[in-house]
Amino acid sequence: MMKFKSYCVILASFFVLALSSCKKQETSKVYMNGKLSIQCEIPNYVTPGEKYEIKASGISAPDGTDVGYYFASSARKDHRDTILNSSVTYYYEIPDTLGNFTLTVAAFPVKSSDKYFVSNAFIYFTVVKDDPVNGSITDLPAHEDDMVEKLHGRDYSITSVGGRDWIRANLSYVERDASGKETFGRSYAGSRAMQNIFGAFYTWKEAQKACPEGWHLPSESEWVALLKASGAPSDLKPFENSPSGAGQLMVKAKFNGNLMWLYYRDVKITDKSISVIPVGYAALEDGWVYIGYQSYAAFWTSDEFDGKGVYRYIYKENDNVYVGAADKDYFAASVRCVR
Repeated sequence: MMKFKSYCVILASFFVLALSSCKKQETSKVYMNGKLSIQCEIPNYVTPGEKYEIKASGISAPDGTDVGYYFASSARKDHRDTILNSSVTYYYEIPDTLGNFTLTVAAFPVKSSDKYFVSNAFIYFTVVKDDPVNGSITDLPAHEDDMVEKLHGRDYSITSVGGRDWIRANLSYVERDASGKETFGRSYAGSRAMQNIFGAFYTWKEAQKACPEGWHLPSESEWVALLKASGAPSDLKPFENSPSGAGQLMVKAKFNGNLMWLYYRDVKITDKSISVIPVGYAALEDGWVYIGYQSYAAFWTSDEFDGKGVYRYIYKENDNVYVGAADKDYFAASVRCVR
């Protein structure tokens, strides 16, 4: 299980640079004083052009030699920004390139490189973009019969299936307070940049109120009608697992160039229904934990069973569409609105 935090992940380490020759040479280098301290606010997921403040400090040389810092991004090879101060503030602009990147922060002795080791720390982040043409989600087929409507201020494609209109993407409506804290719905890994890319995750109680006026959270019966129109058995009843139909709901999309649904021969993905992507679900443990990316898709229904909320879900390895029940406050899933 992978836990995500809202701030940059820092891994401190030290590199030893040694000369090589035919004969092994000893080094008399020592570590500088202190521990490299990095303060930053770079989330796990960011968008191009955003700027973030990074503060580095905490290192000094025993002999009083000046200490400098350099910043090197894997997005800009052979480029370093160097600041020759013992305590620095650096402003980093997110590159306009999608993918996973590392920002290296290094403290080094300005004039005594033969005496002291360089101290390094690393900041990891993923660049994403919410753009229907050149964004992070690609390979979505064109559906010429779809309508487009603005819901909660965002354009959604609308498809008609099973006697109802369904939105073709996960609902992404989130409310935040003045400080930016999410108070209704939540973005993947707590990163605002992911809100419109994977859609939002809602508790069952939030899901009852998430859809805009004129739309509603689908009931189990409406999900069954959708499944029957998408390859499920004609005698499927509410609250029953379907042995088929997942492949027609799923879409062969990519996220930052990587397939979202991995290949399994028992599942033929055709995207004949509502273009489902595997963004997983969330569980409230020590904060919200996001689980099941590339493996699961989970959607709330308006029904409840034995005090729990009922949801429909797909697992990557087979064509089944399962039914489950989860806590109304501590489990969060995606929402597809219907009318």
